[in-house]
This record gives sequence, C-alpha cells and structure tokens, in this order.
Amino acid sequence: MFLLSVNFEKAVKDYLYLLERGYPQKSILKIVGDKYQLVSRERSMLFRGVVTQKDCGLRKSKSLDMTEEDSSLYVDGYNVIRTIGSYLLGKPVFIAMDGFLRDAAEMHRSTLQKKILNRTLDLLVRYLASVHPGEVIIYLDEPVSKSGQLATRLNELLQQNALTGNALTTHSPDHHLKSVSQGIVCTADSAVIDNCKTKVFDLAQAILDLTFQPEYITFETDINH
Repeated sequence: MFLLSVNFEKAVKDYLYLLERGYPQKSILKIVGDKYQLVSRERSMLFRGVVTQKDCGLRKSKSLDMTEEDSSLYVDGYNVIRTIGSYLLGKPVFIAMDGFLRDAAEMHRSTLQKKILNRTLDLLVRYLASVHPGEVIIYLDEPVSKSGQLATRLNELLQQNALTGNALTTHSPDHHLKSVSQGIVCTADSAVIDNCKTKVFDLAQAILDLTFQPEYITFETDINH
C-alpha cells in the first residue's frame, strides 16, 4: 500500500475546512499542498478524495450497492478501466469521502501496458456477464489514442460473452452519461455523478472487491484514524 506522509491527515482537515467554506478548490490544493509539502500523488488524492458534506450526501443518495438483472448499464469506459488498471499496477487507489473508488490520476496521461489492459478488459467483461444486464453501452473518449481499437476489442469481448450492447467512441462521454434518463450509469467521476439523472454504480470498485478483496486507503477511516 502507498504510504502517506505524516502530515497528510492534517492536510485533509485543512483542505476540507476551506472547501466547506467555499474557497476555490485548485487554490486550496496549492496552499495546503505547499504548506505540508505533499507529493503529487497526495495532492491528487486531496483533490479527488476530499468532498464536502453536502456533496457526499447527494452522491451517496444516487449510489447503488449492486445492479439488478436486465438493467441497462452505461459505462464510463476510461474511468472504470484506468481505476482497475491502476490497482493492477500497484498504484494508489482509495475510497473517497463520498464512498466512490478513485485513483491518484496517474494513468490519465498514459496508456496501460498491453498485458494489464487485457487483464482489465477481461475482468470488466466477465463481471458484466455475471450480473446479466439487459444492455451494456461503454463510452470511450474519442480524442484518446487508440480508442477506436479499444472499442473494437471491447465489442469482440461483449459478443464472445453473449452481452447485448456496444462500445463506442465519442468526443464527450460525460455528455452522454449525464443525458441518460433510464438505466444505471457506471462511473466514479464526480462531475458525472453530480449531474446525471439516474442511479450510479461504482463498477470498478465492485470488480476489484469481488476479485481481490483489497484493503483500500479509505478517507472515512484510515485518514481520520
């Protein structure tokens, strides 16, 4: 497990204090990060992990513990794939204050190694097949390199596992996910959760929990211990 600096707990408290009072998040991140000399991973964890009480309540009210059979699932492809990939690579993933699993954003600038990507896709599609959805739509960011190839591979896997649905590239997966009016959105992206119209399922966390039973860094317990 990634070791946090001795001042990280203090940084979380200061960051949350300022966030609750409406200060700009990026400004807070620099002030608190510099004060406690946090490394980039820890700054990313603050930014993605510390959530106001109001936002925690709203997000948890949308969150599902499981999906029902025959549900239509709309998957935030790279959000799910990169979180699983980060865990497989031994990079820090954590439970944020709102209960969703997130990574430290290190994979957002790079492509997963082929071996890790194949393992991630296998875990993803096997899990989807096990919950018997009515339909699966996986959105991938078109501007990201090799998204077209990834969509093709995912469509092959969906077909091989007798799953109805499609993986497709689009300029803005967030726009489509926020527009879904029925079914379940599968993401841990805070902007999508806050603005979507449906219930939300943390697909990456469910897959990792089932497969590995990990011990995550958890903001609600470990950080405040």
